[in-house]
Amino acid sequence: MANHKCSTSYGIVVKTACKQIVVLRRKVPYCIQDFYYRMHKKKCQVPSQFSEMQYQFEDEWLPHLKEHELVDYKRYLDGEIFEDLYDFPHGQLGRSNKRKGDISNISLFYAAYREFQEETGYYFTFTQTDIEQYPLLFLHYKGLDGFLYKQYYFIVNNVKGLRRLHYFNSFSESSTAQGQITNWTDDRLIYQGLMIPIEVAYKIFSRQQSLKSDMKHLLCTNYLERLHCLTLSERECTDEQDADNKESDCKNHES
Repeated sequence: MANHKCSTSYGIVVKTACKQIVVLRRKVPYCIQDFYYRMHKKKCQVPSQFSEMQYQFEDEWLPHLKEHELVDYKRYLDGEIFEDLYDFPHGQLGRSNKRKGDISNISLFYAAYREFQEETGYYFTFTQTDIEQYPLLFLHYKGLDGFLYKQYYFIVNNVKGLRRLHYFNSFSESSTAQGQITNWTDDRLIYQGLMIPIEVAYKIFSRQQSLKSDMKHLLCTNYLERLHCLTLSERECTDEQDADNKESDCKNHES
């Protein structure tokens, strides 16, 4: 995980009309992902699988891991559930976007959609009007590293035109005609995009709560969406009441 005290990211939860949902399955835990980025900086050749570099990882990287990372790595080796084994695609904003300050939901969605494509290998169709209708939900939790994480998710129900990309172009500078992985930062080394029944996803994310209470199983239901709509309705009622009070005050003042 990123080593900072608070991380904010934006993602998309995509559900189909036939009660399927798009999720990510991590191929490797965070500690191996960090090692991949180190190999990228060293410009090392990309192997076909982790087993080819496992000795190097354990020799060079294992001594520097924190306790929770060592535990997570052992879970991975034992074939057990490790942190965020299943997840939803999300990513942090780029530096240029952060400098802009107040960013519209439209811009946030497009940034999240790019992350969705790169991490899952899926794409779908939408309009700007659709984006404005997608609920934006908020999760706030503490990671296994002790840091705070804020994650915002656009909820896309009854998605239109969901397709898997024929050629997954994760990073143009590392692309080949055959779509081969030639770069350590290619998301296909880290993630596998899957479309599974919502009920199955709910059970998976519920089990993962034993490791980290991030409440992501609720994103598989409509509970948070109903709560979101209720909050919006309360705000609208409050705004209407405030407007009525102001109008009443004006009339009293005039009289």
